[in-house]
This record gives sequence, C-alpha cells and structure tokens, in this order.
Amino acid sequence: MVNKTPEETPEEKRPESILKAYRERLKSLKQARDYVAKGDIPKAVERYSMYLNILANYFKTTEDKLSPSLFDAEKEISELLLISHSYWDLAKAYDRSPNLQSESLRCLDQFVKFSTGYKYQHINAQMMKKFIKRKQAHNLKAFQNAYQRIQVDSKGCFIATYSFGTDHPVTNELREFKTKIVKTKIGYAFTEYYYTLSPLLVDKFEQYPKTSNFINTLIIRPLLKFITKVVKII
Repeated sequence: MVNKTPEETPEEKRPESILKAYRERLKSLKQARDYVAKGDIPKAVERYSMYLNILANYFKTTEDKLSPSLFDAEKEISELLLISHSYWDLAKAYDRSPNLQSESLRCLDQFVKFSTGYKYQHINAQMMKKFIKRKQAHNLKAFQNAYQRIQVDSKGCFIATYSFGTDHPVTNELREFKTKIVKTKIGYAFTEYYYTLSPLLVDKFEQYPKTSNFINTLIIRPLLKFITKVVKII
C-alpha cells in the first residue's frame, strides 16, 4: 500500500514572507486610518493599498481581483467590513484628483461588491448617504450610482432570504416587486427604510434562534406569502 502524503494546508503553500505580512496586515490598516485622521491622504492611500495587496498576495491574486468569494462570509465578516471601508476611503481619495477618476470608480465598484448582501450593508449605505448629502465628491454622480446599487438595486431581500432562502419563489417575487416600486418616490423611500431596518431584524432573529423559528413559522412566512399574492394582483 502506498502511503499518501497529506495535502498541504493553504498556509503551508505560501512563502513565510507572505504569511508574516498577512499576520501583520492590520498594522498597515491602522496606519492608513491614522494618516486619514491627520489629513495625510497620500500616505493613507499607500497604506490602504499595502493592506489590500497583502490580502491579494495571500490569496494568490492581484488587488484588483480581490473578491468576497475568497472569504468565509460567516467567519471573516469583520475582514470583509474592513475591506469595504478601505475601498471606500480609497474611492474618496482618488476622487480628489481628476486624473484618478478611473481608480475612484474601480474602488467604488469594489466597495459595492464588498458591501452588498452583508449584515453591514445598511451601515455602509448610510455612510454613503451622509457623504453624498454633503456634496463633497467631485464625481458626485458616480457616488450616487454606487449608493443606488447598494441600497436599492442589490438582489438582497433580507427578511425573505432569511425566511425562505435566496432562490425561493417568494423571495424572487418580492425582489421583482422591489424593482418596480423603486421607480416611484414613495417606493424608493420605502425600500430605503426596508434596507435600514431589515438587517437589524435578521440580526436579532439570529441571536434568538428558538424564538425566531417560532415567529418565522407562524408569522413571517405566512405574511410574506400573503404579500406575494397581493403583489401579483397589483
């Protein structure tokens, strides 16, 4: 019988220099935030880029190809949030220069990818909303479009997804209904409110699984099914 060599773990396949940088990556992130607080944007950009490149090297890719799919959405939710905020600060920094608008757009796109569908989505959306209201962006329309993608155009339907799953007919019906109502001012306002409230409710449900299962079975699921019937009539 031939003895098989156990497969190497992901860490064992990487050079020690990359592993060391990965273990110390948060130092770069802290330095970036410190520079932002001091108003030294060029150095902040340098450190944010260093943090993101460390992650890219660890996952054997390039920074521009960093994707949420590389991370465990449950175990690494904090890292995903940090990445989203890094791209947010980079997008704002690059927006200051007319020659770096393409980089600003790219970082905004990454910010949207690392925000949409996660528990902190509503936090990031509100952060964007406040920034847009202050009209500090040079390319304001780009930031407005990114906000639209996170807050309204995202495929997420938190409560329906929690109750039925991502691809259930009820979830799809409500998702389709959302794309229709956002075309009106009232519908848009309602959708914004929903995306602010629903992640908080789902978070509470997950904290108390026994109670939430009871509520989900007797109240939420029947209510959502009723709403989909009404939506079809409308």
